[in-house]
Amino acid sequence: MLLVALATLAALAPCGASPLNVLFVSTVSSPSHYIWVSSLAGELLRRGHHVTELVIKPPATPHPNRTSFVIDGKIYAETTPVDLETIYDHSLFEEIHFLYDFCRDSANIVFESKAFADLLKLLKQKKPDFDVFVLDFPLQEPFIGLNYIIGRKPMVAMTAFNLPVDVLTLMGSPYFPSLLPYSGVGAHGGDPLTFSERLHSVYRWIGYTTYINWVYRPDVDKMIAENFPGAPPLAELEKDVAISLVNTNPALHGAMPLVPSIVEVGGMQARPPKPLPADILEWINEKAAPHGFVFMSFGTNVRAASLNKGSRDAILRAFARIKQRVLWKYEDDDILDKLPPNVRVSKWLPQNDILAHPNIRCFVSHNGGLSTQEASYHGVPILGMPFFADQLGYAKKGERIGISRTVIYRTATEEAFYEALTDVINNPKYRANMKVVQNAVRDQKETPVERAAWYVEMVARTGGAPHLRSPALRLRWYEVWMLDILAAAALAVGLALWLVRRLLGALCSSGGARRRTKAKAH
Repeated sequence: MLLVALATLAALAPCGASPLNVLFVSTVSSPSHYIWVSSLAGELLRRGHHVTELVIKPPATPHPNRTSFVIDGKIYAETTPVDLETIYDHSLFEEIHFLYDFCRDSANIVFESKAFADLLKLLKQKKPDFDVFVLDFPLQEPFIGLNYIIGRKPMVAMTAFNLPVDVLTLMGSPYFPSLLPYSGVGAHGGDPLTFSERLHSVYRWIGYTTYINWVYRPDVDKMIAENFPGAPPLAELEKDVAISLVNTNPALHGAMPLVPSIVEVGGMQARPPKPLPADILEWINEKAAPHGFVFMSFGTNVRAASLNKGSRDAILRAFARIKQRVLWKYEDDDILDKLPPNVRVSKWLPQNDILAHPNIRCFVSHNGGLSTQEASYHGVPILGMPFFADQLGYAKKGERIGISRTVIYRTATEEAFYEALTDVINNPKYRANMKVVQNAVRDQKETPVERAAWYVEMVARTGGAPHLRSPALRLRWYEVWMLDILAAAALAVGLALWLVRRLLGALCSSGGARRRTKAKAH
């Protein structure tokens, strides 16, 4: 027993200066996903580890310990623009197909890329010895097949997409539609979901779960078999996942029942600001903008230039009516001759650094997860215009806790946009509520990215963190829900009732026979 204890302590001991060799794969066709996951790659490099990565964008700066395979050409999100006019009104069936068609098509683009072929060639010919495999997993599940190629190393599954129920299932953590909205953002401070919210959550859970288990996962198995010949199916490869790093924080997402192998590292990309470019600073500083400024950006997946011209012009007219200056991330030049004097546009803007500027008054956003986290980190109230996916959940949550207002793109008029914008700018309650969230978001013993890197190191030095594994992963689904116990109890009760009935029947028959015998004797 002493030897076992000493071995366990040795396994759990810090890895010291010994560098890890990490295979790092992030192929989700979303630049915002890459912004989030690349912050972990950067922290691993800072700690002296070696990173071999398959990614959708080249790293901002080279590093001697970094070997990058960058997917050539445009990624799926750039070749298949979102129809902003219809996506908000998608039915559940249309939403499911939109999401999982994205998964399949974007994965196939990666499989056909030169970067994937080059990485595969390196893995098969040089056979590098990796300590851990980090994969941006939900939405790109087929790439788990790479772990078969490298000898099934301990895995870290991560996702910038809030907390998908798929991750809860993957790690053997319970999911209760009554506590966490399906694909939504959790309640705040123990605030329960209403009856209609719980009903909607169950409806979405049933729809998604049915599709995932009966359609999508079989498709993933086919893609694994085609691209990684000889590899086991998805269900077997998922057993190598030691922990999941998820993009949530209780201060913004609410408290949720999670097993220890699910680690909350929400807001890894949010950080203290870097100096702003001089031209931007000259536009937004207090001298140039004495009433402050408004920043508008729809992130990396929603192009502001794709707004219909009527809606775009209504927003411009509303901007022209406010005293603040406006800085707008807008991707085309077709707007330049229509700009009011207080509005400036740019095709790219350093969002995190702009949100940190003390002169900002409001962030007009699509309510994307990363944008909401950065606004929360820097304490900036939001005017949201959500379009799809997690944006809808963040918009609803923001209104619920009083840090934002929401306008609906397809119905927003100039007056509606102006009224909501001036309310967020001028009503101090939004900034006060956001300050409470900001303080809670920042009140952590270490930064989220430091926590994430530590857990990656821990997975490597413990051989897959078996001490964190949930027993639910070794139970059948009906055992988890204790249906076998309920069935046994029902059988026992039924058997007891049957025996009582038979006994009563026998007693009644015996009593009746005695009465008949006695009657004949008289």
